[in-house]
Amino acid sequence: MDIVTIIVAFVALAVGFAVGRASGGSGAAADAETRARAEARRLEDRFRSLAEKVGRGQLPEGAEAGSPEALLRDALRSRWAPRHEERRAALQEAIGRVSAFLDHQVKTPLAGATAESDAADLRERIVQALGNLQDLEFFLEEPGSEREGQNVSALVQQVTREFAQDQDVLVRLKMSGPVRAEVNAQSFMDAIYLLLHNAARFGDGRAVEVVVQEDGGPVIRIEDQGEGFSEDALARAFDPFYSTAEDGLGLGLPHARRVLESMDGTLELANVPGGGARVEVRLPAR
Repeated sequence: MDIVTIIVAFVALAVGFAVGRASGGSGAAADAETRARAEARRLEDRFRSLAEKVGRGQLPEGAEAGSPEALLRDALRSRWAPRHEERRAALQEAIGRVSAFLDHQVKTPLAGATAESDAADLRERIVQALGNLQDLEFFLEEPGSEREGQNVSALVQQVTREFAQDQDVLVRLKMSGPVRAEVNAQSFMDAIYLLLHNAARFGDGRAVEVVVQEDGGPVIRIEDQGEGFSEDALARAFDPFYSTAEDGLGLGLPHARRVLESMDGTLELANVPGGGARVEVRLPAR
């Protein structure tokens, strides 16, 4: 239901209430009913026009101070952004993120080649640039749909070992024993890898804590030792292309959540008392 429908429905309800009150008598009440109906039509037209403007992403300007239109305008201005402005801002942010990524991760490796570069150096730079482009393509892929019963503890143990070796980051893993769920093993490990990478990056490379336990289903908690999420980051962390890192794409957390939700799981974010950030993955019991 869009905002136009909501406001018009509200006005219709108010009109019905006003007319119902006015129609309770006779004689002079008939005049009151006529006036009430006329006033109701005027109010309906007024609010329908207002609803259409808001539906187009326009703020009601020129309203008399203290009027309902002015109060609504002030509320929208402080708590809401017109649709076209939201789209434009989101598009600009996305373009900026992708442009920065291509410049830093693709253009820079290739630009480092010189006339003196040998074939091996040039090949290495091309491989690096292509690898970074593949990273971008990775976020566009749909998560695997095939699922089967898996020992989630073993999968987390495997991916934390691979991550620690790849990134040279210490990962402390605590497990209470095997826990099982219906997952796509590769997609699940990809999501956990992204969460580990995020924790290491914003934890300034310090040790990452991972806990796997059973609590009505598998629960995986990943904590870093960084500054934690800002208020804005907690609100926007799952927005595509939002990142507090200048060279970040802002697609890691949104992609990880999409993968986990495809397996009926959830991903929640929080700050750790005393410092650091926590991500918590929950999967339904098998």
